[in-house]
Amino acid sequence: MGSKTKVTWQAGSGRSDDPLVEARRVLSRNAEAVGMFLSGAVVKSISIGQPVRRVIPRKGSLNAKRRRLIGLSPSSPGEPPRVLHGALRRSINHRVDRYKNKVSISVGAYTKYARALELGNPRGRLKPRPYLRPALYGNEAKIKKTLAKGLFR
Repeated sequence: MGSKTKVTWQAGSGRSDDPLVEARRVLSRNAEAVGMFLSGAVVKSISIGQPVRRVIPRKGSLNAKRRRLIGLSPSSPGEPPRVLHGALRRSINHRVDRYKNKVSISVGAYTKYARALELGNPRGRLKPRPYLRPALYGNEAKIKKTLAKGLFR
C-alpha cells in the first residue's frame, strides 16, 4: 500500500485563522511577483539593440524637417524584435486579476504593432517575431515554483 501523507495548514502571518483566506492572500502576492518577473523577462528578451542610421527626408516632402531612424540590422523571423526606439519595451506591462476562486495574470504590450510582431502580419508581410510566449515557456518551472511558494508547509 502507498504511504499516507498528512497536510497541515500553518498560517504564518497571523492575519486570519481561515486557511482559505490566507491561501488567497498568499496566492495573490505570489501572482503579483510572477507578473513582475515575467514582465522583466520579456523586457530582457527584447533589449537587444541594433545599429541605426538617421535619414533626412527630401526637401519639399511633408516631413522635410523631421529626421527618422532606420534600423540597419532588424531581427530575423523567429527571433525577438530588436530595439529601435524602445516603445515596445516601454509598453510591456502586467496585470493581476483576482476572482473568488482564481487569480489571472496577464502580461502584454500596448503598442499598435505588438500583436503583429508576436504573431506576424495576417497579410504575410511580417513574419512572427515572438517575444511573449518564449518568455512564458522558458520560465514555466520558475513560475510554478513562485506561485506555490508559501501555500503549503
